[in-house]
Amino acid sequence: MQFHAGHCPNCHNGRLFLFRESETGDVYGHCEECEQGYRSPDEIESRGGFLTLLNDSDAEWATADEISRSVWANYRIFQT
Repeated sequence: MQFHAGHCPNCHNGRLFLFRESETGDVYGHCEECEQGYRSPDEIESRGGFLTLLNDSDAEWATADEISRSVWANYRIFQT
């Protein structure tokens, strides 16, 4: 099962899929279109973020349990 946090505020086209960084365990939103990443819902609101292509860390799809224990726990999350 995959989870996303709505559409990307950067490109307005892709969805922000939630991934977990393998090294840190942090959950972040990753745009499927423009590759912009957001470490928290606050970064979405402030239009912050980072280009995920510049991040060397491996990542896997975040699980519902991992999301529930992260900064994304109280944010509206969708299942695909």
